Amino acid sequence: MGSSESERTEAHLHVDCSQPPARTWQRKFDDEGKKVATFSMSMNDLMTMVPFIAKMLRLYVQESAKGQASVYDPFRKWMDNCYRGVPLGALGSGSIGRSYRGYFQHFQIFPRMFEEKPILANQFSAFVSRPGGKSYSTVLSAPKADVLKGIDRAGIGSWDWKLKEKNCTYNGLFPRSWTVYDGEPDPEIKITCRQISPFIPHNYKESSFPVAVFTFTVQNSGSTPADVTLLFTWANSVGGKSELTGNHTNSRMRARDGVHGVLLHHRTADGHPPVTFAIASQETGGVRVTCCPSFAMGPSVPGGEQFTAKDMWEEAKNRGAFGGAPRASASSRPGSSIGAAVAAATTVPAGGMRAVSFALSWSCPEVKFPAGRTYHRRYTKFLGLDRDAAAEQLAHDALLGEISKDHWSVKTSARLRFLKAFLCLHE
Repeated sequence: MGSSESERTEAHLHVDCSQPPARTWQRKFDDEGKKVATFSMSMNDLMTMVPFIAKMLRLYVQESAKGQASVYDPFRKWMDNCYRGVPLGALGSGSIGRSYRGYFQHFQIFPRMFEEKPILANQFSAFVSRPGGKSYSTVLSAPKADVLKGIDRAGIGSWDWKLKEKNCTYNGLFPRSWTVYDGEPDPEIKITCRQISPFIPHNYKESSFPVAVFTFTVQNSGSTPADVTLLFTWANSVGGKSELTGNHTNSRMRARDGVHGVLLHHRTADGHPPVTFAIASQETGGVRVTCCPSFAMGPSVPGGEQFTAKDMWEEAKNRGAFGGAPRASASSRPGSSIGAAVAAATTVPAGGMRAVSFALSWSCPEVKFPAGRTYHRRYTKFLGLDRDAAAEQLAHDALLGEISKDHWSVKTSARLRFLKAFLCLHE
């Protein structure tokens, strides 16, 4: 990299992540979207589709007879996903969708298989407190009432689901998105979350990495400092029934370079290969990161000492951080599920601004197809086949900006090359 090129890259480092580009796909959180009609084709359209429909039905019968999942199930009831935003993921690594209303949905980590329903424990949340005892808290997403219906009030139903939708705006420009929470949860706080996945033109190495970075910019327009804690929670789940099959575990990441996080080891079901997720954040001079390695989604078991989703929320709300003593992470029990959380706390001065970044990565090295063939995903060529090591390395290096072809080196030139590749997407 020449000197002039390095200077241009350095200039890019000062791009304001809190400011979406002028031209984006934009939606307010309270936008109802365009509902999909069950039957919207004309008779002429249907007639031209008859050969295709017959072919798909024949394929469905053949694959069902073999006990295989069909490419298309004509009898499946599909969700009306008119709230979809920019997804997370990279080339050949699977994807995780995200709604323009802030929640994660449409998990597609395995070939031909996906889970449409949102996993409601997968959330970002904000807690704000000011001198004089003023405090505010909310989950930073707005699922529809029918999605929240029936959730356990002793679990994630105890969280503060009180985001004011009219104050929130989503901006999408693949592979990035910006979600602006103006006056949420504190009327004098503006939070902007920039989401980005490494989908880089002419770069087939980093573009295969299953990782995403969320950079939160917190602006305080008030006359007093604000103590802000941003919380990232994630369920040990890929959607579907495997969440409740039991024997899933979580563990702390090895803390290094200020990066703290949790690994979620998921066993899956129906013959699918295991998956490891990693959630992490980086400590800086003004940001303190703490972790809750495991919490139970449901209520406490009589006679047990489970740390529940309600306990986790109350600790983050009251203390703005998690206790330093590591909690033992027992395997989940059949019929129940577990999650993990990472909290990043900072003080935003009056009229000031602070930035906090989180990373999400996942590692599922094997790809199994119905015909019986098994392949390894492209990213394993660079990171190996160890699920846990790959997920941890991806989250760590994405936060530090060290993704480079020189074996994840910390050389300045490699770091600039990675940042240039990401930040050139702003142009």
